[in-house]
Amino acid sequence: MNFRDSPEFRRIARAFPWNQNGRGVGDDAAWVGDRGLFCCDAMAEDVHFRWEWSSPRDVGWKCVVANVADIVCTGGRPLHAVWSVGMGEQWTDRHFQELSEGALEACAVSGVDLVGGDTVRCRGKGFVSLALWGELVEDRPWLRSGARIGDRLVLIGPLGWSAAGLAALESGLAEENSFAPLVALHRRPLSPAVAMEAGFRRCVHAGIDLSDGLSSECEHLANASGVRVVLDSSALVAEPLQIALGQRLGRDPVNWLLHGGEDHSLLLSVDAHAILPPGVAPIGAIEAGSGVWLRQEGEIRALTSRAWEHV
Repeated sequence: MNFRDSPEFRRIARAFPWNQNGRGVGDDAAWVGDRGLFCCDAMAEDVHFRWEWSSPRDVGWKCVVANVADIVCTGGRPLHAVWSVGMGEQWTDRHFQELSEGALEACAVSGVDLVGGDTVRCRGKGFVSLALWGELVEDRPWLRSGARIGDRLVLIGPLGWSAAGLAALESGLAEENSFAPLVALHRRPLSPAVAMEAGFRRCVHAGIDLSDGLSSECEHLANASGVRVVLDSSALVAEPLQIALGQRLGRDPVNWLLHGGEDHSLLLSVDAHAILPPGVAPIGAIEAGSGVWLRQEGEIRALTSRAWEHV
């Protein structure tokens, strides 16, 4: 979770000094040396995944993609990974084999080599943790602190699909064919685009990965850059499948767009005059001020951040 008063955020802030130069704790990936980027992400059984909802292959895939997104949103190219697998008390060799197969599938799609790691046996539930090394594509990283007043806020990738898929699983609707694409993207989020036009890359000032939800990541961006993030409600339109599921469950699908996590899409702050390539959607603006706001029918209102909490 990304709230400043959340247990997770307080715990990390007490343990590590936060900075805005990319060379320590505070961004999706740490900037190491001249061109290196380094990150890690962990998934715990019954917190981030449940075997009745996801296969070991799905979990292996998802753990790799979560890390790839952290490297890519910092302006890097993912290269080499190591992982640690905590074999849960009820896990078998099949779990490990299929976890490996899923991880290697995601590595192949993302251009990553899984070069080593460690495996231990747990007394209870298990986990998967992966660390990823990458390198900068340009000369500088895209830090959360780099957003500039006047920038456009753009999105690359789906929004709210994973959260809708999770809602389908929780409500017992996952087996209905009409909602299968939502469930599929919860189980296996898309690996974020690594190839971007050089001209567009040079127009990016800040980046962040949508792991915990749009509202929460916008709050991170606003706080780190000392700006106001204003989202355009007309750009945040639910897809037909999300609308259909929302109607079945009596929920507003826009909440999945605003607050749903684990899409692992890219949120970038780019120069206002940048030419946006296909697949890059403008969803807001960077303005003077603070906080996260939603513009709707010519008026703006403060948007309360919500996200998943990994305590």
